[in-house]
Amino acid sequence: MATQKIETFITAELQDRVWESLHKRSLSKNIANAYIFSGPSGSGKEHLAIEFSKLLNCEKPEKMGCNNCPSCRRFLKLQHEKLKLIFPLPTPANKSSSRSTIDNKNLELVTQEISKKSVNPFHKIKIPGATRILINSIRELRKSLYLKSENSGRGIVLIFDAHLLSMGQGEAGNALLKLLEEPPNNISFILVTDQINLILTTILSRCQCITFPKLNNKVIEDWLYMKKINENDIPFFTGLSNGNVHQAEFLISHKKEELLILVNTLVGVLIAKNSEKWRKFIQTYSKLAKDDFILFSFHLMLLKIWFQSTNRLKNNINHLLHNTQLKSGMERFISIYKEADYSAIISEVEELNNSVKINLFMPLALTTFLLKIQKNINN
Repeated sequence: MATQKIETFITAELQDRVWESLHKRSLSKNIANAYIFSGPSGSGKEHLAIEFSKLLNCEKPEKMGCNNCPSCRRFLKLQHEKLKLIFPLPTPANKSSSRSTIDNKNLELVTQEISKKSVNPFHKIKIPGATRILINSIRELRKSLYLKSENSGRGIVLIFDAHLLSMGQGEAGNALLKLLEEPPNNISFILVTDQINLILTTILSRCQCITFPKLNNKVIEDWLYMKKINENDIPFFTGLSNGNVHQAEFLISHKKEELLILVNTLVGVLIAKNSEKWRKFIQTYSKLAKDDFILFSFHLMLLKIWFQSTNRLKNNINHLLHNTQLKSGMERFISIYKEADYSAIISEVEELNNSVKINLFMPLALTTFLLKIQKNINN
């Protein structure tokens, strides 16, 4: 329970404006049928969605749920009868079957992921092979929502990574739209997304939007202190987190020395005119984009933040990474590549990340990326 209290304090207190708005809505009793919680990855959206759901069903509500009543305790375990969780799942092996969304192979993994989420609200539920929200998830939801239930409390449907409703032919999004057009009584849908631009406009029009800002560095620093990270390493991990607590959690699962080597190696490959290094980079990251997009994207994020920080150093604008071992490499880059176009370089990194999502041929995309980086470095 101590971990739960720590995480609750961080999100509720440091997304205070958002929580104040949600708290006022709970007091007004004028609860909408549908909300969209949107904002950057790792800004506490999923956690506050759970906290808001818990508050709406708390037997002794104050500014937050009491965490002690039977309802709150069930919400803390994500096992409340009023709570429905929807998130991306792999397509079942038997695609023609409509009996169940989750096959036996993934059932245990899903249970484990939900359990991890209940202990650590910043844990991101990830099921291997899950690239979309399945239409069967929405069909099963529809059946369960119209079953008779107790009148007390408010039913909550949390849809994580809601932009993935639109993947494929968008069948899941269209199925959800029908539910939102005729919502069941005393039910609220909360769609959580990092990419609100991918949500169907017809769904957007039926939701109240709650926008989350990126967490500031002080939030990440406090979180790292609570995780008992070495005080001298906090600027390094905070600087690379870029306001994303998911990122921070992933970073601290690695040794600082490993991350330093990784960042310096990536930058070294980009600036080198070495065909062997480029060939190995293209082979490695073509495979990584296919096998582990999250790790692929994480590596690109490190590059993006390094170039952003280097640009700030060149322009005498403070950044936490300037107080780390990465600074010397940045200084060397600035002294050698005086005309580098940092904005263009950062745009190329972002474009490469997006190329995976639109299924471009990765060896070609990576080759083009390296050539463009060279052009913008030697501008």
